[in-house]
Amino acid sequence: MPFETGRKKELMKFFILSLFVFLLYNYSFTQPITNHNAIPQTNLSQPQRYVPYNDPMFNSTVVRISNALADNIEGTFPDYSKRQAWNSNESLMMLRSGNGDVLIYNGTTYQYIKTLPSSLTGVQDIFWHPANPLLINFTMDNYFNVIDEQSLNVTTLHTFSNYAYISTRAEGNMSNNGRYIAMCGYDVNWNPIDFFVYDVMLDAVISTLNVSATVSSFDWISISPLGNFVVVDYADETVGPFHGVEVYDQQFNVIWQKPIGYGHSDLGLDSNGIEVLIMDKYDGDSNLTYINKYNLADTNQISLLSISPEFDLHESCRSMSRPGWVYVSTFDYVGRLTDDSASWLPFEDEVFALKMDGSGSVQRFAHHHSRRFSPTTPNSGNSVYFAEPHATANRTGTKILFGSNWRLNMQSDTSVDAYICDVSALITSSENFSVENNNEINIYPNPSSDGLFKFQSSSFKIKNVVITDITGRVIITLYNTQGILNLSDVKSGIYFLNSNDGKNVLNKKLQVIK
Repeated sequence: MPFETGRKKELMKFFILSLFVFLLYNYSFTQPITNHNAIPQTNLSQPQRYVPYNDPMFNSTVVRISNALADNIEGTFPDYSKRQAWNSNESLMMLRSGNGDVLIYNGTTYQYIKTLPSSLTGVQDIFWHPANPLLINFTMDNYFNVIDEQSLNVTTLHTFSNYAYISTRAEGNMSNNGRYIAMCGYDVNWNPIDFFVYDVMLDAVISTLNVSATVSSFDWISISPLGNFVVVDYADETVGPFHGVEVYDQQFNVIWQKPIGYGHSDLGLDSNGIEVLIMDKYDGDSNLTYINKYNLADTNQISLLSISPEFDLHESCRSMSRPGWVYVSTFDYVGRLTDDSASWLPFEDEVFALKMDGSGSVQRFAHHHSRRFSPTTPNSGNSVYFAEPHATANRTGTKILFGSNWRLNMQSDTSVDAYICDVSALITSSENFSVENNNEINIYPNPSSDGLFKFQSSSFKIKNVVITDITGRVIITLYNTQGILNLSDVKSGIYFLNSNDGKNVLNKKLQVIK
């Protein structure tokens, strides 16, 4: 991949300007915008790569991290709002290009590192392992694989011999502990045969639902964040089995079904740790689009926010360490080809966070300056899908990745670039929010000769511990540990620990030498 010269100068400029903007930002603005007023987008010139700017309407820091046109690639943007762009310790990011290439970037400096092998170009189901920061899971044909990001070695975790292909339809995720994934198995003609749940720790399919006679197509399937439910969106608004959105338990017993399947959505956790579906739905009676929350365990639902039907939107619940918030990005739809400050609508072309408690509380962060549809590209056949911002947040919700063509060259993939909106100062000033430095947490002895490790930390509560091996296979899942981790039964080798107390994330490498 060719890249423009002078990258080191660009990075040095980026760091200097970042420091300046950080100091100015932290001493000038400390609160997010929380009203529901119309906030017109300011006409800003497209920023240069690595040159941070302060969004004049929202007080956030934004930086453009790619220049696809200069690098002669087909755009750079998030994979999707429902996919986590950052690995588990947020040292790396995964982005996409218009030809399907998978791009790896530094998660802190935002510098391009490499493109994954061409064999992964166009693979739909590819995502960071939820607990191991070095591993990437992906499906290919009927194989569930893992690739080491550093060595690029590929390991097949399981071959599903009953099927020709397996897939979540590009929108499913693993459970947060990396143990479960729900997928569909297909025949050679891509006809659905079974929905199934695969347990990585047991290396076994633990439940199946045969759909060969009932389901010809659906939009996506996913396990829930805690692994308790399977959710299938059939992309219609029909009442009855195998329609709308259907929620099953892990054994495919139906929990509920609703005719709500046309909207964008994501699965997340509310502030009480309850597994929820966040989904938008247009209501013809009120002529408004509603963002709704549906509890997966029952039929309880509440409306979180209503917005104009003049634009579409995506939801992202990837900020699992900031439960109770959904990150929303809106974009003008085909019916709204022109706009100006006088007609600007609330939340138009914005990236914002919405609280899941039904209060309507929002934190508004940035305009993304992107447009998929325009007077010269008024339909999906001529527009660029990747110009939808597809905003997705990191685990703590302090950084938001989105794509934007800056309303320039809207008919070209190469016009779309990736941007990072840093809202850490806005969030930390408005709520009790902290992320403990992993280096302040001592795990000893490491290496361990008997497999016994102790934790030492002043404030981090070690619980919900997931241990994986170097292939990403879950070895042990522990809850409410008392400062001691027992790996005496495992063989010598390298293991990875992931823990999450709701606001703090811990990733550590452990070594057992016997």
